[in-house]
Amino acid sequence: MSGTLAVDVGQTGFRLRVDDGDVVGSSLGVTALTDGDHVRALARRISDRVPTAARPARIGVGLSGFVEGSDAPAALAALLHESLGARRVVIAADAVTAFLGTVGARLGTVAICGTGTAALGIGADTPPRRIDARGYLLGDFGSGFWIGQRGLQAALDAQEGRGEPTTLSDRTRRLGSAADIYIQAMGSTPPPKFVAEFAPDVLAAAGEGDAVALDIVRAAAAELARTIRAARIAVGPVGLTGGLVRSPLFVREVRAALGRADVPADELLVRADAALEGARVVAEDVTIRSAFAGLIAVKE
Repeated sequence: MSGTLAVDVGQTGFRLRVDDGDVVGSSLGVTALTDGDHVRALARRISDRVPTAARPARIGVGLSGFVEGSDAPAALAALLHESLGARRVVIAADAVTAFLGTVGARLGTVAICGTGTAALGIGADTPPRRIDARGYLLGDFGSGFWIGQRGLQAALDAQEGRGEPTTLSDRTRRLGSAADIYIQAMGSTPPPKFVAEFAPDVLAAAGEGDAVALDIVRAAAAELARTIRAARIAVGPVGLTGGLVRSPLFVREVRAALGRADVPADELLVRADAALEGARVVAEDVTIRSAFAGLIAVKE
């Protein structure tokens, strides 16, 4: 038995990697672990995707939907410990693995810019501060879901004559009629998946000069800047990670919004795929646990 299994669980899928091996993905993520059935199902899905020959000694998981005080993270750690036989399993909030994969083991602030949104600030001699991480129904301000939802709303508004004309309407044609879009949005599994998948269309339209799309992207950037400002506890770098930061336009708008929100971003670290590296660190480095108290569950 040797090596480290790193797992990144998001709202619309999860990825895993053993040491420096290939990344294995799944389109099934988690929006919340609200009961034991959800925990067991996620543990099975992760275990089933681990390469057959792998026998990891350590497992690190960055988990979207990690709720402080919930029994679910510890239960997930215990199930993975049993099913995969690892000596150590660490389940951390996805903001923790995002932080470690972007900012590293130092003071600073990080924001996840994916299907959902969460920001985490780490300071000296003070508890970590996590902001948003509320899920698509109650938060995720400025996220892929947030952008996709407003993009689809704007497209349908334009079609119905209650909103401004926008090229987003043309981009919805591949999705079918308004009725088709409604059915797919309401029936997607997990729920945010279909809506969040329209975010790249909004970013592309904004990049081509569509005023409605650009307003949505700028509003998303402003929301993220507010979240980062609320999470910030100490002077240090600001890290951005998640699928949205693959868009140079999005990163530019977030940088500008941080300036308007008086958040210094002289050191802005942009790493789209930081989560797996953060999951590896949280599994291997026991010294960092105290900095993330309440946001980590361990089974050894």
